[in-house]
Amino acid sequence: MSALDLVKTLIGFDTTSRGSNLELISFARDLLEKSGARCRLTPDATGKKANLFATFGPDGGGGFVLSGHTDVVPVDGQDWSSDPFKPEVRDGKLYGRGACDMKGFVGVALSLAPEIAKAKLKRPVHFALSYDEEVGCVGVTGLLEDLKKAGIKPALALVGEPTLMKIVGAHKGGAKLTTTCCGREHHSSAPEKGANAVMMAGEFVAMLDDVWNGLRADADPRFDPSHSTVQATVIEGGTAVNILAREAEVTWEYRCLPDRDPEKILQTVRERADSLLTKYRARASEAAFNTELHAQYPGLVMDEDSPAVRLARELTGANQVEAVSYGTEAGHFQAYGIPAVICGPGSIEQAHRPDEFCALSELEACEKFLRKVIAKATA
Repeated sequence: MSALDLVKTLIGFDTTSRGSNLELISFARDLLEKSGARCRLTPDATGKKANLFATFGPDGGGGFVLSGHTDVVPVDGQDWSSDPFKPEVRDGKLYGRGACDMKGFVGVALSLAPEIAKAKLKRPVHFALSYDEEVGCVGVTGLLEDLKKAGIKPALALVGEPTLMKIVGAHKGGAKLTTTCCGREHHSSAPEKGANAVMMAGEFVAMLDDVWNGLRADADPRFDPSHSTVQATVIEGGTAVNILAREAEVTWEYRCLPDRDPEKILQTVRERADSLLTKYRARASEAAFNTELHAQYPGLVMDEDSPAVRLARELTGANQVEAVSYGTEAGHFQAYGIPAVICGPGSIEQAHRPDEFCALSELEACEKFLRKVIAKATA
């Protein structure tokens, strides 16, 4: 299959994070094994999702990882001009959910499997396909733990997130959290005889905004925005207009500069939340803010001398290494001692939006780049 046909095929699998990715993983595994790859699967606890790690070339350590996630974000409520899971080419662009984020890269890489199999590799070329990146880079941790247990240590990882084929050597770390605001129900005509969890949630959100303001002074101009950020994204709670809410939930996130300590952000939020409780506990002793960490991923710290960055610059001729504020699995690879760099087709500006697309010229540029990677593995 051509690169374009493979990308289209992958888009046709609905791998929204809330569902399973096994149909896509089975397709990719079959394709890779028919080309001669040695494959490893690491399923999640439910058995409904899995990572796939495949290797061409000699056994042992070293080699290059071509890394991509298989899940995509939901299309619910978005106004698409075509079916997001039936890819279409229009005006030199491929439209479909995941076209740029990031089935474009994965499809191009898979299309080269027969060429990789025929190449006289002196070092391995690996594929790493993961689940649940979009909900906090969850799946790749199990893949990396499996490699560690198996004694497999690649030399570097190329993560194909959309960068318009520019070289990205740093990104922020982040986390998804929920804070449950616990109050006491009462008739709304007597608000001081209870604790309104919805009002608690409002104060908690305002406090998060203030914490964010406090982070602005610590800036790194390579990023946009240049500082760490904190924000609430979802609020749920309450039952009726005349009842003080017993419970409300705030979903929030932080995105932290990669060489800063995210625990300081969490500590600040917890301390500030505790200070908000005084007036509510005067009315209801059980009032509380209970915060749960659901997913966390490390930042990618800039290292322009890393073998991953050096290889990417050599093969692209790039003079500049950039930094981005979105997160990727590259930080996890780096944390496991595998140097990583990000370079992939498409623009992050198109990711997660209706009518997501990747220019065909970007897919072609990615194909040329990956062929250079293969050639380097034979040198």
